[in-house]
Amino acid sequence: PRALCERALSSSASSSSARDSPQDMLLLLLATSGLLLPGIGEKVVTHATSAADVRSWVEEHCSAPGVVGFDTETRPSHRKGRPNPPAVIQLSTMHACLVAQVYVAPRHRLGRRGAWVESAREAREGADGVRHALTATLEDRSILKAGVGVDNDAIDLWQFWGLEVNGRVELAGVAERSRSLARLLATTTGVELSKPKALQASDWAAPLGERQVAYAAADAWAGRAIYERLSSLDASSFGLDAVAALLDAGERSCCELYAMRRARQAARAALADVAAQLGEEGLPHRLRSGE
Repeated sequence: PRALCERALSSSASSSSARDSPQDMLLLLLATSGLLLPGIGEKVVTHATSAADVRSWVEEHCSAPGVVGFDTETRPSHRKGRPNPPAVIQLSTMHACLVAQVYVAPRHRLGRRGAWVESAREAREGADGVRHALTATLEDRSILKAGVGVDNDAIDLWQFWGLEVNGRVELAGVAERSRSLARLLATTTGVELSKPKALQASDWAAPLGERQVAYAAADAWAGRAIYERLSSLDASSFGLDAVAALLDAGERSCCELYAMRRARQAARAALADVAAQLGEEGLPHRLRSGE
């Protein structure tokens, strides 16, 4: 509910500045060049490029039942109707993030305008192993995955990789005007999340750079932080047991979500055709071709 977000924002201003507060964790996450917690040596972000990396992180940080922040990243497509497969899956607790590369394209550019080069075979095979190692965690309904746009991410993972993502918690509807991840994070916690366009549109299907890893980790961490704040304000609505009960009662499969997406696409295409025909005949209508 929007009222909860407003309560979260007002109380965040008076919250303590403890070392492990969401604000401090995020600042550390984005500011540390080596992705390590300064002065402690504790690894905050794990960049998984092998199945062993994934298994180690899950065993240490991802207990069931529980909640993780969830997000994906995909190489931008410049061809209409030809989306690229998801290349990165991110999971996060409040204190540790996993950035798992599940796809490395056969070729990638060196820099934004550099030459195309072949991707290393080891990197591609490692990504395949990472993808398979994540299967059980993604399927586990007792591990909730909180984020913005989680259904769309889940559809893409199912469509391209056959991965079933269960326990999906969509956060975008909890505040009427807070549809984006960054805006929702600011509303609930007061934390401002940087979203550089250059990183958003970077090549996620190439071997990842350090800034990409930090960016991806922050997105997943934000989902977990939002959920943490809402559940602390109203456990009866956002607590683990309450949300799990709702999902058990009626969570759709990724196959069902994909069918619904295709139905919406077909409906929009049909409306666009009708609008075009009415326009050609000079008949008044309120349909827009993009709807």
